[in-house]
Amino acid sequence: MKITTIDLQYISQLIYETHHLPVTYINSLGEIIFDYSSTNNSSYISLKEQLKTYPYHTNSNDYPIFFSYAEFNFFYINLKTDDQYLGAIVVGPSFSAEVENIKANVNQELIPILHYQQSLAISLFVYYSIYQKKLNKTAVIYHNQALKPLIRHEENTALELSHARRNDIIHTNLYYEKILLDNVKNGRMEKLNEVLNYSIVEQAELGILSKRNNLRSIQYLMITGIALICRAAIEGGLNKETAFTLNDFYIQKLEDQNSLIDILSLMEEAIYDFTSRVSQTNKMKYSAPITTCIHYIENQLYGDLTLDQLSVICHLSPNYLSSLFKKEVGTSFSEYIQQQRIDEAKKLLTFTNYPILDIGSLLNFTDQSYFIKVFKKFTGITPKQYRTKYSHK
Repeated sequence: MKITTIDLQYISQLIYETHHLPVTYINSLGEIIFDYSSTNNSSYISLKEQLKTYPYHTNSNDYPIFFSYAEFNFFYINLKTDDQYLGAIVVGPSFSAEVENIKANVNQELIPILHYQQSLAISLFVYYSIYQKKLNKTAVIYHNQALKPLIRHEENTALELSHARRNDIIHTNLYYEKILLDNVKNGRMEKLNEVLNYSIVEQAELGILSKRNNLRSIQYLMITGIALICRAAIEGGLNKETAFTLNDFYIQKLEDQNSLIDILSLMEEAIYDFTSRVSQTNKMKYSAPITTCIHYIENQLYGDLTLDQLSVICHLSPNYLSSLFKKEVGTSFSEYIQQQRIDEAKKLLTFTNYPILDIGSLLNFTDQSYFIKVFKKFTGITPKQYRTKYSHK
């Protein structure tokens, strides 16, 4: 941190004048160095005396920290330089937008009523002004239980809509969502970061689907997002069975997550995964018969796969299909199937405890020695060595 007390005063004054939020600088000794607010009210003086005793130094300076005292909400930012604690900038009090009919005032000034999104935005601005560092909203929320939005229980839909309008609660920005899904559909990996924080994974724009559990609400919304992304990927050319398998996989993983940061991280992983697969598909533009063959092979890795079967499906002679496949894909039909089955075997060796003999059998290798021979041909090591090196179990 390279900022002077004069700079801190300037920032604090602007916050007070812009948002009518009191701002106080309390040094490492618990002394108030400056305070932007009216101070001749006994209740406010009492409140400030309580604030002086808060153990600010025990928490991190890596993000703003939110806390409540009685019904009053505050956030503070610890000031540290060269590992030396210099005190804290304390902003507040304010009331939550969820609290109805508050008429309390301090020193004849109405206490600001802020939605948690507003409080979060102000805290990020103050932090950036002090440290010149941009913070991720999701990470700040993750570290602040006090910042989690309150779930309201309205009597009917009309009241729910009224509450949302009053407090600027919005759902996903459809413009950015369309851009994101279009990027998935077209496999534009390089464009994802430009819209990811403004689309269906943006915490600040999430609607509420579960009033009992905010985390569950986010899981529901992310599951909906996975379904949209899956269909966009299919439209972009991703094999349907592959897409739906990924869809089921990520939904199951979402249901196992226990924190907001884990849910959103997994969502980003899913978006990148689908988009990457579409991108790879787009790089391998094959004729209609060969595309049909490749999709069929992907779907039937655990079953019998013969050139005669595919020639019937593609309405081409076996010899012509074999020649066309080698010309477009760059490898023979049988070699391609072996490669795909070994890739599948690698996943089973990494993520499951299936016996190696069973894995070879499942993927239609005639015996274990043949499976080991083919596996070593493509990987350079045996299945057992691969499992030892890469297993997640």
